[in-house]
Amino acid sequence: MGQTIFLRRAVRAAVLAACGPALCLDAGASPLPTPAQLAALAFPGWSDNPAGRVHSATLPSLPGVGHGVYAGWNTGSNRVLVEPKLVLRTDATHLTLVAGLVPAGEDGRSVAVHATPMALAAYQFEQHGSAWGVSGRQGIFALRGFSGAAAVREVALSARRPGVAVEYGSCWQGYCGTWLAVYEVSRDMVRREPAVELALSGINVDGATDCQRRLAPLVKPHAQDPDAHDDGGASDTHDCYAIEGSWTIDASRDRPGDMTVHYQGAISRAEAYAGPPAAIDQRQVLRYGNGKYRAISGYSPVPAI
Repeated sequence: MGQTIFLRRAVRAAVLAACGPALCLDAGASPLPTPAQLAALAFPGWSDNPAGRVHSATLPSLPGVGHGVYAGWNTGSNRVLVEPKLVLRTDATHLTLVAGLVPAGEDGRSVAVHATPMALAAYQFEQHGSAWGVSGRQGIFALRGFSGAAAVREVALSARRPGVAVEYGSCWQGYCGTWLAVYEVSRDMVRREPAVELALSGINVDGATDCQRRLAPLVKPHAQDPDAHDDGGASDTHDCYAIEGSWTIDASRDRPGDMTVHYQGAISRAEAYAGPPAAIDQRQVLRYGNGKYRAISGYSPVPAI
């Protein structure tokens, strides 16, 4: 028995040693490599510590993105902080790593300011036996977010098609919003053009001193934001609103299912400022076709910010 155990260990050690720059998983390991394990393959020398997160990445010419358009980013090579976000299985032997990149200074610290988006980058991996190796380096496919931050998670678009959902938000002088972008994922790439991008919420309760009063009782008053900006205009010059949305995708079919966005909240129109606010309870349904989700019923009540 002892000799058998010794031989098994020896064989396992030999297999792991033979993997070279690939990642080997034995039968007792997790069924999928972790984001950190794949990040170390995509970025040789990556480790989860301040020095190990600093690497370089190339910002390609993306649609609508030019030199200097986004604070901290330049087309071409950029010094970045790498944070692995999630791993998606695209088929039985292929994975995609999505990483979040933030511009870094010479000291290895983030140089993100409010207008700096996070860069989303994708790297593809293929399994050969017990080893995973890099099969593609797509790199940066989108810029999203503020202050170098965005929430990234996997979403099922259909029974066989994964997607990447990115939610992000910010506030300006009492006007706050959140947005959503969803990207399709195939075995070899993440599409640069989002399947859908829309506003999920809009709130300007701190945008003018009369908005809390005008939205009561549908919106509970709260302590005024010390950074709130009052435009100084009369009540009939601006709308007041607090609208938030949640969303789902019906992934039960072979092709991407319908997306439903449920908006709730309240709005006080400028022309009706003296009356009670109107309650918002609106559903918008979007249907997939030719790579895009388009509305087929309902509408978004979120005002442009």
